[in-house]
Amino acid sequence: MTRRSVTPVLALAASALLALGLAACAPEVAAPDASASPTRSPLPGSTPSPTPTPTPTSDAELLGPDCLVGDWTMDQAGLDQFYVGINAATAGSGIGLTPKGTATLMMGSDGTYAWAPSAEITAQAGGTAIVVTLGGSVDGTYTATDDRVTAATTSTDALQISATLDGSPTDASAVAEQISTAPVADAGYACTADTLTLTSTVAGGTATAVLHRG
Repeated sequence: MTRRSVTPVLALAASALLALGLAACAPEVAAPDASASPTRSPLPGSTPSPTPTPTPTSDAELLGPDCLVGDWTMDQAGLDQFYVGINAATAGSGIGLTPKGTATLMMGSDGTYAWAPSAEITAQAGGTAIVVTLGGSVDGTYTATDDRVTAATTSTDALQISATLDGSPTDASAVAEQISTAPVADAGYACTADTLTLTSTVAGGTATAVLHRG
């Protein structure tokens, strides 16, 4: 495979990695308890019973951008699920992407975020394997509405990128350029006390990322 034919593969892998990193910033909404009974006036002469306090559950939905705040982890299962969507959206490209690793998303109450991937993405194209390795972090600021999160600013200064072609080191500049110029994040989100689900548009399709708190 020539240098010219390698570059588009690296760029596609970078786009997918970026989508992953950016997709990791979304929270969920807390739904009201539909099982609660309406309040009734006590009968004359009777002693009203105290209203039981609902016990919150870890899978209850949380409302508003505040639920985004915290440290979130995408494990191997989360990476696999996200790349099912990536590969479906890019099926016509002839390139298959296989992830290995984890990633951490830190969302601050001050509107800052840090995306720290520790992952390898293998791109298979025409019998050639290109492995893109990501480390370090992407840092920036974000804004959020009740159902969408967007990266406002981004810095890739602390991001570490390398690539190999069939096991030999190759130029990763196409990956670096792709990540530094692409938008950081634009994803729908939902969250509970324990999970954060982000849905991003990728190449005309959608990819869902699920992260866990801590």
